[in-house]
Amino acid sequence: MDLQNKTVILTGASQGIGRAAAYKFIEAGCNVALVARSQSLIKQLAADPGRAKTLPLPADLSDLGVCDRVVKETLDRFGQVDILVNNAAVGIYGPSHTALLTEVRKVMQLNFFSPLALTRACIPPMKANGGGLIINISSIIGQRATPWAGGYCASKAALEHLVESMRVELTPDNIRFSTLYPGVTQTGFTRNALGKTKTAQGRVSGVSAKRVAAKLMYVAQKEPRDAYVTLLDRLFVMGGHLLPSVVDWAFQRYFQPH
Repeated sequence: MDLQNKTVILTGASQGIGRAAAYKFIEAGCNVALVARSQSLIKQLAADPGRAKTLPLPADLSDLGVCDRVVKETLDRFGQVDILVNNAAVGIYGPSHTALLTEVRKVMQLNFFSPLALTRACIPPMKANGGGLIINISSIIGQRATPWAGGYCASKAALEHLVESMRVELTPDNIRFSTLYPGVTQTGFTRNALGKTKTAQGRVSGVSAKRVAAKLMYVAQKEPRDAYVTLLDRLFVMGGHLLPSVVDWAFQRYFQPH
């Protein structure tokens, strides 16, 4: 897709991968609706020089009623929605069998139900405009779950399976779906997660948010079905499918809580 003058709704735009992606989309000439809970951060981003084609939309997407408003205000400002990037998410760490159900529900609300609600709200204007692209930022551990993060892994796996279904259902309407699977990324994601247990993931040096954002731009332009940021991310998923017992052993040895 040629990104010039395309309209993008980007969630989780205030920090981490979302903030890095916001700059990339702006530089590509897109109209960008910046959606995040942090009103000050996205307004600061939108106020930078040359940011006239941005729309800051402070919103708590765990309130599903907000999703329709986000799409409506984007349409009111830019007239169309070409790309939806479901990036906002929250993690949860700790033993899955003792996780607070209230916290697991918060994870599912933001990581699964919010992307579903935004996708549903974007489908009518995308259909009217001849099609559109929906990009979901998932995770390699949505494909092969790790210990001590079961609730988060489950939320990403649920979203991935939902996309598999919707892709087929909406092909006649030229609504396309791509999924990006980052691995460990250098952001504040772990610090902001629910639960209290830290795991090995917090001690692994990951890739920069800018590198993930660069891959996201590739996904927006080329529209692959699935994309990984690094070769190691892809090998991790392949190993999980081909040698599950070996991966279980590795997790038992290296992914210990502390």
